[in-house]
Amino acid sequence: MSSPTTFDLNNSFKAFLKDPEWPLKTTIGGFINYMSLGIFIFNPALTPICFILSALSTGYLLRSLRMTANGELEKLPGWNDWMDLTISGLSWLSIAAGFFFFAMSVLAISLLTGAGFDLSNVSKPNFLIWAESTFLFLFFLSFGQNFFLAILMANFAQEEKMAAGFAWRKVVRRIRKAPLELGTVWLAGSTLTVVALIVPTMSVIGVLFTPFCFFLAQIISTRMIGQTWAYLNQLETTIQPELTIAEN
Repeated sequence: MSSPTTFDLNNSFKAFLKDPEWPLKTTIGGFINYMSLGIFIFNPALTPICFILSALSTGYLLRSLRMTANGELEKLPGWNDWMDLTISGLSWLSIAAGFFFFAMSVLAISLLTGAGFDLSNVSKPNFLIWAESTFLFLFFLSFGQNFFLAILMANFAQEEKMAAGFAWRKVVRRIRKAPLELGTVWLAGSTLTVVALIVPTMSVIGVLFTPFCFFLAQIISTRMIGQTWAYLNQLETTIQPELTIAEN
């Protein structure tokens, strides 16, 4: 098998299958997602419980990403210390929520501007320009935020501290250093996640397995990001001594 720091995405798919407990570990995560969705459908007033369950599964994804970034490809993390998983997941979700609310504030400003200048009236000649520009801006903003958050998540998972979730300059440097690699794993992971949400819903029985397929896709996606993060860490440790020698 290739080194954990080698940019070979096959390891993200195949390596964790060597863990004899991988079916149980992924099933637990899928069941937590299933409970979160079921509770919300049953009673939306119980949304805080759904949020805590989502934090629990998110904390597990962060732990899986951390293990992969540290080179542990052939094992999935255990479902232990649930309080730590929940706190870690809540911390990350709070950071991600900031990006979400920023996008919503942009939408709110656009709607207020449209109402103030009477651009939101369909009969007005500038309505189409206003509507299309708002949609396109929000689309590309969400697109960019999703990509940036995927990379930021790797830094947050590895450093295990809240400040890592705001190390935006470090993430930008990493993106500038390896845009192709990071873009590839993000697109692959996003595509896999979307497929896991859509394909099972094509049949009545498949709908029941959607939360499980979604969680498995998330595991693979975060492992790809983690492996790429380890690859970039290796590049930095290799390049830095060469730069030091060149400066001397």
